[in-house]
Amino acid sequence: MKLASVILYTTMKKNRATAIIIRDGKLLLIQRHRPGRDFYVLPGGGVDLEESFEQACIREVKEETGLDVLAIRLVSRYITLDKEENYYLTQVTPEQPALGNELENQSPDDTYSFVWVDAAQLESIKLQPAAARRICLSALTQPSA
Repeated sequence: MKLASVILYTTMKKNRATAIIIRDGKLLLIQRHRPGRDFYVLPGGGVDLEESFEQACIREVKEETGLDVLAIRLVSRYITLDKEENYYLTQVTPEQPALGNELENQSPDDTYSFVWVDAAQLESIKLQPAAARRICLSALTQPSA
């Protein structure tokens, strides 16, 4: 008996690993400017095939900020119907962040820059995704942060 080939298609979005980097009571964000849009995101990105969430977080921090991860701890897991996003409190080397692969993607209409914000500033900016605000505020107000 011959078995038919099966192809599985999914609408699932790529899982993400996200870094929460806090230094001197401030959170590192990437500010994005696009035509008609101004918003902020945390360093992080998609989890590649056969890569753990932790490995993805470490890789993305290096690619996006040039910083090396010294310690990593899962602080939140956000799951929707189509993807999972893990947030890691991440200790990094003391250098200032420098744009990595985002530098190549910049144009006059699409810019990236680093900003450090405290809890009060975080309340008033457009952080994406929206669920990240609560997670980051919690990390910023913890005594160990």
